[in-house]
Amino acid sequence: MSLYQTVLLAVNPEDKNAHKLMVKAGVIAEQNHADLHVAYVEPGIGNVSFIDVEVELQEEHDAIAKKRMKELSELIAASSYKVKAIHTADGDVSKHIEALAKELNANLVITGYHKSTFHLFGDLSDSLANHLNCDVLISQKS
Repeated sequence: MSLYQTVLLAVNPEDKNAHKLMVKAGVIAEQNHADLHVAYVEPGIGNVSFIDVEVELQEEHDAIAKKRMKELSELIAASSYKVKAIHTADGDVSKHIEALAKELNANLVITGYHKSTFHLFGDLSDSLANHLNCDVLISQKS
């Protein structure tokens, strides 16, 4: 019996530890014969990214979305385990990840830990750990 059937990796492909997080998620999913999902949310408010608010140009939004998908695809290529799906969204990162985890019925959500001095919107790791009804792995040292 596997401990986890669905693993969700919430990752920013531009993060310096993204590759290591992807490898860890792949190993955990493989050990559990789980479905592995990868998610990225462009930070913003509600369902709008900060970039969209600032730039308000559809062309810029599309270019950034294309760039992120390329980065995610390259990141996924680093995994020795097959990724079932890539999920992207714009807006409130924790709300989107929480909703996706519930939709997928994820047993484990994996994310990195980022300590910053800017806490206007709270910490993603804390939010996920406090709001999800599944295991949350916060990788402090990727």
